[in-house]
Amino acid sequence: MTDLSSASKTVRVLELLAHLDPRLWEIVNPRQPLFSGTVGVGSAGAGRLSLNPQPLPPREAMLFAIRDMSLAAAEATIAASMAGGDPSEILKEVGDDLCPDPPRIPWPRKWPVPVQMQGPFPIDATRVRPVVQATAALVFQTYADRTTDEVLSTSFARLADRLLETAVKAAPPTPTP
Repeated sequence: MTDLSSASKTVRVLELLAHLDPRLWEIVNPRQPLFSGTVGVGSAGAGRLSLNPQPLPPREAMLFAIRDMSLAAAEATIAASMAGGDPSEILKEVGDDLCPDPPRIPWPRKWPVPVQMQGPFPIDATRVRPVVQATAALVFQTYADRTTDEVLSTSFARLADRLLETAVKAAPPTPTP
């Protein structure tokens, strides 16, 4: 068995927990059908939204915005790689935007910032930055684990580790109950 990166270990733990709470699959494997406790199983993205005409709660809407941005960045990287682009350079730019210096709300400059990321935030504002980074890390690690092209897989895994490491360092301590 090979030594797993931090992001890869995190995804593995969440996959185990997803067997207890299927909603975690929405983060760990964004291409899986989404779980809905009352309606049944829907498809990702707009299909799920069409099942429920009510707006999503702010936390859930923010999670979907982060996940969708990460999916789009991963898919764009694959497309650019197929066209001859260097995936590590593309993902380095995404990583620089998601791990900004000085600290700001991380979002790729080439993607429109969704309303959910413009504030007020549904969670403590000091936690928004690490939440964006950790969520994106999980998506990119999922691509790393499921991509058979070694260059792409390695590039996705490096970005996932960078994002997860930055998120953990930036996260404020969790208060004890």
